[in-house]
Amino acid sequence: MRKSLRAAILAAALLAGSGASATPRQGMEMDARFVALDEIATPILSQSRIEGTLSVTLVLRATSVDTARTLRKRMPELRAASLAATMEFSRLYASGYTTIDVARLSGDLNAALKRVDPGVERVLIVSLSALPA
Repeated sequence: MRKSLRAAILAAALLAGSGASATPRQGMEMDARFVALDEIATPILSQSRIEGTLSVTLVLRATSVDTARTLRKRMPELRAASLAATMEFSRLYASGYTTIDVARLSGDLNAALKRVDPGVERVLIVSLSALPA
C-alpha cells in the first residue's frame, strides 16, 4: 500500500512539474502500473452561456504492468471515455464559482474507464480546477 501511495504521489509530482508528461525526471522512476493521461478541459455550461472551464489531469493505476501496457495502446479510447465523463459531470454538477465534488467526479471517471477496460484498477485525479469565464 505504501509503495502504491508513494508511486501515486510521485506520478502527481511528475505531472504537475512537467505539463502532464509521464516521463520520469532523472533519478526518479514512476511505477510501471501507472498510466498518465493529458489534461482534459471542458466548458462549464449554464442554461444560456459558458460559465467557465473545468480542467482535470488523470493518472490510471492498472491492475498489473502488462495491463498498463495494454492501457497505453488503448489511450484514444480511454481519453474519449474520460472526456465524455468529464463533460457530463461539468454539464450537470460543475460551476466556476463553487467547490467541485471531487468524490462524485472520481466515481464517474472510475465507472467510465472501467467500462472501457476492466484492467483500470483506479483513476487518480492529480490536478483539478474550475475557473469562471
